[in-house]
Amino acid sequence: MFQGNPFDMSIRHQRGIWVLLIASVLIIFAPRFFLFLQKDDSATKLILLPVEEKPRWDSTRKFNGWNTKYKKRKWPHSNKTFKKPTKPFNPNELSIEEWMQFGLSEKQASIVLKFTKRGIHSNEELQKIKFIPKKTYDNIKDFTQYPMQGNESTKKLPSQGASSPALVNANEASEEELQKIKGLGPFYARQIIKYQKQLGGFVRKEQILEVWKMTPEIYAQIEAQISCEASTIRKLSINQASAEELQAHPYLNWNQANSIVKMRMQKGGFKSIEEIRESVIIDQETFEKVRPYLSL
Repeated sequence: MFQGNPFDMSIRHQRGIWVLLIASVLIIFAPRFFLFLQKDDSATKLILLPVEEKPRWDSTRKFNGWNTKYKKRKWPHSNKTFKKPTKPFNPNELSIEEWMQFGLSEKQASIVLKFTKRGIHSNEELQKIKFIPKKTYDNIKDFTQYPMQGNESTKKLPSQGASSPALVNANEASEEELQKIKGLGPFYARQIIKYQKQLGGFVRKEQILEVWKMTPEIYAQIEAQISCEASTIRKLSINQASAEELQAHPYLNWNQANSIVKMRMQKGGFKSIEEIRESVIIDQETFEKVRPYLSL
């Protein structure tokens, strides 16, 4: 068994321990010492840096020299000009090139031309064309003249004694009769009859605009040649029709049709058509549209 004081060490061992301690201290503190020296050196360099070499920002947050380099630069949109007309004109008669002279791009001018081909009759309608920049509208609004202004409206009135063409009843006309309407071909004649059957008849002429692929341009051509007699409207009984029959109507979807049937069962039958408005999914607009097609 080992005997004696365990802390007794030889001089050689003592020296080794001291060397180890000194080396540990150097390893721990040397990096910090070098970092300290680097900070002092960078601070000295910053102090010695000439004032002219420091990057400075002016009060507008623009780097010195930016104005002298870029102040004369012209951006692409700065070349856009908005000319004022020199004499009155009809916006419906302008060409793409003439619209472009007022500051519109070629794409904007071509789109505006589609609206003017339909015919606009006031500055209010002109202003609603969102593709016309406000600057252009302000420049031309005092020079516009429209076909219906002044005495020009009388030029379009038919002369007395002239016979007006017979109107075609869209609720009773055959496909062949509809095709005789000027501006209406076989395709639209077929679509009008198809939609008329789905609705149960047209209550007003504007419903023809709801026909599949019908355009405002074609409707404008045929409007004066068509009539709609509401006496021929076919109606659905809200007290007898099934959800499938109600849903087949263009103005009702399945949820609304099913809601009407469920309300009918809860009430034991409707006493007035207005009662279907109690359904939270039938809004006022839908009710007004479908009301002429419903009965008790």
